[in-house]
Parts: sequence; C-alpha cells; structure tokens
Amino acid sequence: MNKEDIQRMLTLVDDRYLDEAQDWQPQRRKWPRWAALAACLCLVVGLGGFALSQWRVGGANSSGGLDSSGGSDDGPTSFSSYAGPVLQLTLGEETDAVAARRQLTYGLTPGVWRQDLEVTDGYALTNSSEEDVTLTVYYPFVDTLYDLTTPSLTLDGEELEASDPLVGTVIWHQATEGDLGGNYASEWEDYQAALEDGSYLAEAIAGVGELTGTVTVYWLQNADCSAAEGENPTLQFSATIDPEATACFSYGMNGSRWNNETGIFGSSFSVDEDDLTNGNLHCVILWGEDVTDYTLQGYENGGCYEGMETEVTATVLREETTWAELLPRLLEDYFSRDPLESDATEEMVAEAAAQWITENRWAVGMLDYDGISEILSGARVFWLEAEVTVPAGETVTLEAHLTQTASYNYTDYSDSLLGFDLLLGAGSNLTVTETAVTLATLDDDQDWALYAQNYGFDLENGVSTVTLEGEEVHYYLELNP
Repeated sequence: MNKEDIQRMLTLVDDRYLDEAQDWQPQRRKWPRWAALAACLCLVVGLGGFALSQWRVGGANSSGGLDSSGGSDDGPTSFSSYAGPVLQLTLGEETDAVAARRQLTYGLTPGVWRQDLEVTDGYALTNSSEEDVTLTVYYPFVDTLYDLTTPSLTLDGEELEASDPLVGTVIWHQATEGDLGGNYASEWEDYQAALEDGSYLAEAIAGVGELTGTVTVYWLQNADCSAAEGENPTLQFSATIDPEATACFSYGMNGSRWNNETGIFGSSFSVDEDDLTNGNLHCVILWGEDVTDYTLQGYENGGCYEGMETEVTATVLREETTWAELLPRLLEDYFSRDPLESDATEEMVAEAAAQWITENRWAVGMLDYDGISEILSGARVFWLEAEVTVPAGETVTLEAHLTQTASYNYTDYSDSLLGFDLLLGAGSNLTVTETAVTLATLDDDQDWALYAQNYGFDLENGVSTVTLEGEEVHYYLELNP
C-alpha cells in the first residue's frame, strides 16, 4: 500500500456514517481494507502522532543497532505496510535437464517520496542433456491491480514475449497455521505459506472459470427522500434468506445487516441530492434461491433502528441475469467514477472479481466497498508466463526487470525506514545451484544508508556482491535516512 492508496481509501469513509452504530453486523472472514486503515489512523491520532516509523521488532529504534557493515542485532523490522518479497522463477514442469545460476542486482532509484529498488533478476539456464528443452516459465512478482506495473522479460538480451500476467488471489496474513487473520499479508511467512505447495500458481493457471447459476438483481431506482426526516435519510431493502441456498451481494449500498438466528438481512444506502443528481446504481444481488418477499423501509439515518422510520421511497426493478452479464456492467460503472490507471486489463480485474465472489459467499457482501476495493488494493502474486528453449549443452540467460516498492510505516513519509525482502524457493521447482546478489553502491549525494541486512554486504570494505549460502530462505535489506 502506498501514499496514494491511503488517500484513495479515506475517500470511501463519510464522517456521518462513523457515528451511526449498527446492531447487526455481517459475518465476514476479513475486514475491508479501508476499515483497518481507519482504525490505524484513529490510533495514530489518539497517540498524538506517535512515531510509527520507529516501531521495530524487539523495541529498537532507527538510531540503534547499526554496525559498519549495515547490520542490526534486532532482526528485520515489522513494517505496518508490507510490500512483499522478490520471488523465484518456477517452471511449468519440473525437469532434471535444466538448472540455473541466479544473479540478482539491486539498484536504488529515487521515488516521489521514497526510494524504490530496481531489480534485475537473472537466471543462467543450462541444459545438461543432449536434446533441446523447451520450458514454460512462470515469473512471480508481488503487486496490486491498482498499481500494477508489469516487469519485462529478456532472453539473452532480447525482449521476450509474455502473456498478460496471471492473477493470483489476495495474500492474507496467516495468524496461526491454517487460520487467516483479518489483515493483508504483513510478513514474508505469509507468502511462503501461500506459495510453498504450488497450489497458488495452479489455481492462477486454472482460473475461476465462469461463475455459474442465475443471479436475481433487485435494482433500486428513482429514490426519493423529499418527505423524509433526519439528517441522513436511508433506504433499506430487507428480506429473509437461507444462507445455505443463497449468497447475498450488493452494489452501491453503504450499509448491511445480518441476523444469524432469523436469517433476516438488510442492505441500505443513503439517499441525498448527490445520489439523485448523478443517478448512482444501487442493487441487491441474490446468487441462488430468490426471496419470496422483501421490505423497503426508510430511516432517519444509516443505523436503521426501529423507531427511526421515515418516508423514503424507490422503484424496484427485478431482473434475472448471469454473472457474465452483470459483472462487466458493475465494473464499468465503478471505473467510470474511479478510473484504473495501471497495467491491469479489464480481463484481469474481472478474473480477480470472480475470485472474490467465489471466496466470499457470506450472507451480505458489498461488491464495491468490500469487493472491488479489496481486489484492487490487496497485494497478490502475479505470474508472467513465457516459453524458453534451451539448446542441448548450452546456456541461455533469462532476466526479469522489475521495480520493487518498499515496505514502510504509515507516518512520516519523508523519514520512514524502508525495507526490501527476498524469498528463495517458495514453491519454485527450478533447481538453482547458486544465488549471487549485487547491491549498487549508494550515490554520494543521497542521504540513505544501510540500516539492517542479513546478506553480508560490507560496503565500507568493498563487499557489494555476495553469494547466498546455507539454509536461509529469507533475506532482508533496510535503508535509513
């Protein structure tokens, strides 16, 4: 997550909704990203701007633990915004005929308010057999759909044609083994757990496929609050469903309610002049069995409490359709108001949305606030797919060129400690016989210095290239202003 993410997510929160409690809450597996961020920002305000950028594992701060080789006794920093690691190339099919020597080169490049790491990730692929070998290679990288910048691949210096990236699912923090926490991935172990058995890539290759079954859509149109009382007139659509037979989603609705005991759900939206003028879409989507009856009721505010009823009306249009017809319409509406400016294609976003819908068949799920926001801002692993032929007895060099954004802490953008991770293996079936890493020397006119690392770099003594040895799979590099 970057500075622009924070600004964008905060636009989703209207102050008037924060004061309105709701007695029923949807049962969700994870919080929407903006809710976690809002909680974090409230904590910052409550602590008087406590320097989050100084939080470190073991309680160390940015002025301690530094030795001449850029090492720290405290281990890697636990960042509040984790960018994910550089990962390792893998093959479509494992083979004993081809092995690789890996050479990583890190170069610092100035960003608008931070440093990014320019990474050249090279693999010298050697074919030890007596026959040419054609490989399907998958190069993984961590990014979000909102900020997607696709790496380039070269083969012996010539740009290699690759497909649009395959889209993996959002990576979540695994609080305990087999138990997903409520937050996005926050450490390298989350990526290790997701990738190590190979199923993550297999699912990305297979794709979700077409979402099957009919969906019933209740469009709420021509909303009218002219006779309503209260400062935030709200219209609620409510009905009774069997959650085993019906999944309920919504779009353009900013409130939701769910009662486990009765099976009653409610989905609501605020009716104001902006909504009436712009003709925003509002609908409830039922995937599975339809409801036999529903209720429309207006309330004075988004709490939708009994005793706070008021007159708010709308026209209800019922439509039976399919996800294949409905989803593009919703995405088109969403991006007409918040255009996507990245390398992500419509097909990639639609695939990610289908993943989210399949995974989140909870009682009440808001496709725009929870779903589309989550699929755009959640970090995931993408995969570039290409074919490479290695002639018998020869070596070819495949290189990926990518910009690795930094892990950082939310406050003090000009001074935050920055971190970059490397994760070896993580489900890769490519035999790598040697991994060497080169760190380009920091420019003299830059005030950045090594804070912590476990590579073995010693720039003061001219050691800027190291060969990684032993059983370590996680390497970290941290810069301090």
